[in-house]
Amino acid sequence: MSEVTVSKENQEIFLKSLRSKTANSHKQLEESKYSKSILSPSVTLNSYQTYIAKMYGFVKACERDVFPFLNNYVPDLALRNKASLIKNDLKITGIAVDLTEELPVHRFIVSNVAQAMGIMYVLEGSTLGGKFLYKHINEVLKLDEKNGASYFWGYGQRTGLLWKTFIAAMADFAVNENCEDEIISSASQTFGTIAIWLDQTEIKLA
Repeated sequence: MSEVTVSKENQEIFLKSLRSKTANSHKQLEESKYSKSILSPSVTLNSYQTYIAKMYGFVKACERDVFPFLNNYVPDLALRNKASLIKNDLKITGIAVDLTEELPVHRFIVSNVAQAMGIMYVLEGSTLGGKFLYKHINEVLKLDEKNGASYFWGYGQRTGLLWKTFIAAMADFAVNENCEDEIISSASQTFGTIAIWLDQTEIKLA
């Protein structure tokens, strides 16, 4: 685990580069059919269920394949498990448990902490963005954190704080270990992975 905390200036230089160099792949994800469907003013319950069911395969893969690399580097890692929230939301909104148990799960091939950090950046970013999606789903479908929308609710009131602690830990690691480019490359690839996963993965909810 890195012992030296880098300066705020060096953290921000890295984070600015990260945001800039992943902007195109991030935008491509936002332009995907399923990303747009969840933001539709007329989003249906079925569209919502399909979206989170597809995201389950990505979130579960992160927890299984990526988290083990980050135990000594990311604070409060145990609090960041969210795959079970998706399964519970699907159950509450009417999807049979046997179908949620059979949802397809992606597999990440991870070789080191830097790659894991890049994937985690995308996962935690989606949690931060979930606050906006939660508001939309709550307004249109009337679901809340206790009634089918716990995944988008994420960490609740702690979402902002947990995002900041992750960003700081990632930036410290990136600069101390001189692996900024590898983290950025991993994050960019992950945005693309999700876009492909959302568009191409077949799921069965009925």
